[in-house]
Amino acid sequence: MSARALGAIAAGVIASLVLCAGGIGALFTGGGAASAACYGVVGPDEQPLLPTVPVSPPVVGAGGGWSSEQTANAAMIVAVGVELKVPPRGWVIALATAMQESTLRNLPSGDRDSVGLFQQRPSQGWGTPAQLRDPRYAAGKFYTALLAVDGWQAMTLTDAAQAVQRSAYPDAYAKWQDDAIALARAVGSANPSALPVDLAPCLSICPSAGSGGAAGCADLATVFARAHSWLTAWSGGPVPYLYSGNPGDWFQGYRRDCSGYVSMALGLDGPGLNTAGLAARSTVIAKTDLRPGDLLINTAPDLRGHVVLFERWSDPSMSHYYGYEQTGDGGTHHRLIPYPYFGDYPMIPYRYGRTR
Repeated sequence: MSARALGAIAAGVIASLVLCAGGIGALFTGGGAASAACYGVVGPDEQPLLPTVPVSPPVVGAGGGWSSEQTANAAMIVAVGVELKVPPRGWVIALATAMQESTLRNLPSGDRDSVGLFQQRPSQGWGTPAQLRDPRYAAGKFYTALLAVDGWQAMTLTDAAQAVQRSAYPDAYAKWQDDAIALARAVGSANPSALPVDLAPCLSICPSAGSGGAAGCADLATVFARAHSWLTAWSGGPVPYLYSGNPGDWFQGYRRDCSGYVSMALGLDGPGLNTAGLAARSTVIAKTDLRPGDLLINTAPDLRGHVVLFERWSDPSMSHYYGYEQTGDGGTHHRLIPYPYFGDYPMIPYRYGRTR
């Protein structure tokens, strides 16, 4: 990649970041029209989201004392994230990881056979030493591994980075989060303070979940960990669906129907609320405000209702999303769902934990 092309991509990165100032949860697609830009960097037509914001290519010293080498490596990491359509939160995780592993230097060696920006090891299948000294290749391998981590967007930076790196010092990544946010911003602008928005809400804020409405990333990660656990909790397979009021039919103290399952994931008391009960304890929200941990509910009576735990949008156009649900066609599912649901079945988005 030429310096000119790298500068252009870095400029586009910051332009798309400016769209991300949509308020709390914007990174996770809450926050109205800006949310799609925070989630991905291309529109529904696969064209880049590049608003008219004056920016400049990376310069020496941008980002609070980083050298030209370090800034160029940071720009490459973010540019690869753009190319791979990684949400902005992923860029920050990648930058913080490289800051910890190599201080953003393309090291020829390290602990044992570790190499490059992310100190990836050829002996662990990351690539050849020559490949891992290529910042583009190394960043691509990191992002590929990150995207394969189920629920990474709901994790803390430390947990997401550790899921990829398997470091002996897993708590070391968190200290770089503020620096990573600042450098992601500075990479595309010679004068980052001139940008009129605070990028931190887009890049670092974790959505809340739970009855108190004040839970952070750790609690949200716990919600999805509980939801995910039922995919393999029944003799290695998904927990089968069963609507029953008999405690002997429940699993781990919860009903095995859709609302019992979501109640379990949210950490509510067993055997769980029904769909009407979940809706009564929630607030109706707009489609564009959906973020991880929210619910889509149909409160129809007589076993005709349903609830899905929303994980994330699959595309900036918000036509499909990934969700966790318990259904009669296979029990526990984590799958891609057309919005609002399959067929013409009506569902309404809710946020649990606030009364109407």
